[in-house]
Amino acid sequence: MKKIILASMLAMCSSVYAVSAESVRGSYGFVERGHSYSKMIDVLGNPESSYNHIIHDRNGWPHKATTYRYTLNNLKYEITIADGAVYSINWER
Repeated sequence: MKKIILASMLAMCSSVYAVSAESVRGSYGFVERGHSYSKMIDVLGNPESSYNHIIHDRNGWPHKATTYRYTLNNLKYEITIADGAVYSINWER
């Protein structure tokens, strides 16, 4: 019974595509939500790619945002910058 439960939990965990994270560890420290764009570049270096888009806050107001893509330790990270600060961090396997 324990093996079945363990196998089902592993199957659910492996199907996770993108997960929100609170921070990313780089060579020289951490990048967390709320940190500045320059702190992200200092810690993680130049991104592999980026794209511009619009996000909406809780009140529905639009904000310009840029999402930067990094690959660190075989994990793919997408860090979204809005209003000059880290808005969200997502990772996928």
